[in-house]
Amino acid sequence: MRRLAALLILAVGLAPARAQSPTGESAPILEAMRRDFPLDHQAIAAALAGKPPEEARRLAYEGIDRFLRGRKESILAAPGASLVAIEARQGALLRALGRQDVRLCATVGDRGFFSSEALAGAAAAGLDDYGVALVEAAKAGSGAASPGPTATKEDYLAWLAAVEKIEPKVPVRAMLIDRDLRLRSSPDQLCRGAAAMHEAVAALPPAPRERLARTLLRSVLGSAVP
Repeated sequence: MRRLAALLILAVGLAPARAQSPTGESAPILEAMRRDFPLDHQAIAAALAGKPPEEARRLAYEGIDRFLRGRKESILAAPGASLVAIEARQGALLRALGRQDVRLCATVGDRGFFSSEALAGAAAAGLDDYGVALVEAAKAGSGAASPGPTATKEDYLAWLAAVEKIEPKVPVRAMLIDRDLRLRSSPDQLCRGAAAMHEAVAALPPAPRERLARTLLRSVLGSAVP
């Protein structure tokens, strides 16, 4: 939340890196990279070679994070409807993670799915599909002249109003500007607030929702660090 929804991204739990193709939840993500960005996939596969599972998982997080940040402009240039769908996935993933481990949800909502803290927990169901959507957005936006427009002041105000309708008991607006309030907030508030920030995008009219989705993703991709 302190990065204005720094929640991106995917979970990768790899089998021992001796295998040439990944198994389990990471398979769709890395398969999408292999299909659409073979050189990037090759670099990650080489880094994982011979590593034990836990180290391979950490290196995979780092590698995919670098890929996403490096392809930021392409992702943001993808069709607006794709970006809105990605935002909806983030909200759903945080809700699922909140039911699974509310403290981890609060941490991931603030630090991101690629943070070192996220490695301590199990992946929420659906993160593989989310990762594939990001890779596909990068492919769809490749070659575009530039990303579309970002949110206006009016978009932000409408979005905050939508957030408040979804979670009226969580002071998201105040939490975004008051660090001390965030630090005093409960894990449940942080988790629910972060989820609502992504869910609220879909409540806006078509043009504002696309601008807001692009703005939130720009914030995430520009600041996410392992």
